[in-house]
Order: sequence, then structure tokens, then C-alpha cells
Amino acid sequence: MVAAARHDAILRELELRGSLRISQLAGRMGVSAMTLRRDLAELEERGLLMRAHGGAVSNAVAQQQASAGERSGTTARRPVATIGMVTPSASYYFPQVIRGASDAARELNCRLVLGTTNYSEREELRQAERLIAGGVDGLMITPRGGLVEGTELHALLVESPIPVVLVERSVDERHAGRLESVRSDHSYGAELAVRHLVDRGHRRIALAARDAATTTGLIDGYERSMARAGLGEEAFRWRLPEPKIGTDSTIDALEAFLEECGRRRVTAAIMLGDVDSMAFADLAVERGIRIPEDFALVAYDDEFSAYAAVPLTAVAPPKHDLGDAALRLCFDRIRQREGAGHAVTRMALLPTLIERESTRESTTPMF
Repeated sequence: MVAAARHDAILRELELRGSLRISQLAGRMGVSAMTLRRDLAELEERGLLMRAHGGAVSNAVAQQQASAGERSGTTARRPVATIGMVTPSASYYFPQVIRGASDAARELNCRLVLGTTNYSEREELRQAERLIAGGVDGLMITPRGGLVEGTELHALLVESPIPVVLVERSVDERHAGRLESVRSDHSYGAELAVRHLVDRGHRRIALAARDAATTTGLIDGYERSMARAGLGEEAFRWRLPEPKIGTDSTIDALEAFLEECGRRRVTAAIMLGDVDSMAFADLAVERGIRIPEDFALVAYDDEFSAYAAVPLTAVAPPKHDLGDAALRLCFDRIRQREGAGHAVTRMALLPTLIERESTRESTTPMF
């Protein structure tokens, strides 16, 4: 069906019913939901309809709704697009990402619909399916450990009729060329931390982290910057195990790491996660190790590093900017005309280092 015929069919549907849903009309017309969304955007720009969540309303209906809002004393603007967002958590790291997306959505007059997964692969798929079926115009999603080729989620996102932006995850799959992403450059973040410590006279610098989506980038940046500083042979990585709720396993693992730092005469460490960093600093102080005089520590995440007993120098990923940039990218793709060419965007934002009391220029031997 050519564009003019589709536009006529859309306007007839609105004249007859006053409103339409994309999911229903696309099937009757035999076109994709993406094609229909583009048509609605073009007709709205021509002033022939008003887009709504999951569809559109006629100008007459829009005027009635506006009049009703004025009579009731409300002046709410109808959102120009609805964007779904799926995150692993809403309690650590991601609240600032969500806030950045929310601020951008408010500025662009978009509606943001959130789903969280508690790092469950099954829930990731369910939430993505729910939002796409519900008629969102675009989707931002953070898969648990990255997008794995061959999974149901991978197939759903690659074949999705709406724009999809991965948030805080890279896209490396050969067959996912149309997917776009906005992420933090954690490799660069690790380099910032190493350079900061080397500039303060440290040569034996350790990296400690649990297995996480962030960890691979940290290891890459840490090893590269240690080698660049001529300290490749001094590099020392320590894998922290997953914590077990209700046990002392985290403290036991941190104590083992502290002992190994002493054995290797390490004078500084970079540690992923504020909780582990703060607990490690407390253990060191309890043993009479002064921070920063005897041992320097850089936390990675900067959720609440400033509130440690010794405020921790930290690398801060650009979480608010991440959400803002991801939503704007998704919105730009929603507004593009069908067939309009564009370069696939995979954006990496740079973290910053915030210096506090846990690092200092000079160090005396630790042990």
C-alpha cells in the first residue's frame, strides 16, 4: 500500500471512530507498526491528527479533550511519544539513569514507562514484550549482562518494529547492526583511576571487583594503563565472590584481599562498588592501616562514596547524562521518516574522577 493510500485509510478511520490504535490498524492494513508510526508522525506535522499513546486521535477529539481539561482546571499536554525503559534495578546505580531519562522525557513532552527486572533474564524478556505489545513508540533496555545472540530477547529486539536503544551495554553482535546503544566507557574510567594513583607515587596498584557487566571494561582499562605506565608486572587483580545474604562471606573475602595486598606490598587499590569499597576501608582502619597515609583507595560507581568514614575518591560514570542521551537518541529515531538513512549510533560517555580524602600525594610503606 502506497503512502497516500495509507494516509487516506488512517484519516477515514479517525473520521469514523475518532481514535485508532497502531497495533489493531497495522494488522488490518497489512503494514508494519513502524510504517504506521511514521505515517502518523507525518500526518501530525501536517496538522491532520494528534498522536496519542499507542495510536492517534482526530483533531475534533483532541479539541474536546483540551476543552474538558480547561473546564476541569488542568492544562496537561498530550505526550508526543511514549518510550519504554527496562532497567535491572531501581535502587542502586540506575536511579540516576532513570532520572536523566525522565528529565529528558519531560523536556521533550514524552511519556516514560518503566519496568525493572531484578537482573532476571526471564523478566527482561517479559518486560520488553509487555512494553512493545502495549504500543510504546520506542524502547530503552539494559540486559542483565549484555545482549546475547541467539536468545529470545536478542531476536525480539533485533526484529522489533520500533527503535531500540541499549543503555549501559555495548552491542557487539554481528547480526544486531540496527540496534543502537549509549553506555559509559568503563575502560576509560579505570584508566582515570590508575593515572590518578600513579601521579601520587603508587606503583603497586590492585584492582578488585565482582563479576558484573562493568568488570570487563575495568579490567581492560586497568591492564592497559598499568602497562602504559611501565607497571605491567606489578598489576594484581582480585575477584570478589558474589555476596551471600545473611553471612559474613563479603567481610571474609575483603579480609583475604587485604591480607594479599599486605603480602604483595600493594599501596593502593581500585575497587568496584561503593559498598565493598567502604567495607574494605573500614577493615583497613580497624587494622591500624591509615587511609590515605598508608594505603590509597579509589571506589568505582560513586553512589555514596562521599559518606564513608574516610570520604572516598571515586570514579563516577555519567549516569544522569546516560539516561538523558539514551532517551534523546530514542526520540530522534521515533521522529525520523521511514526510509530516512542514518548512521547507527553507539555512544560512549566518559566517566569523571572525584578526588576526596582517600588518596594523597605521598605514601609510607604499608607493612
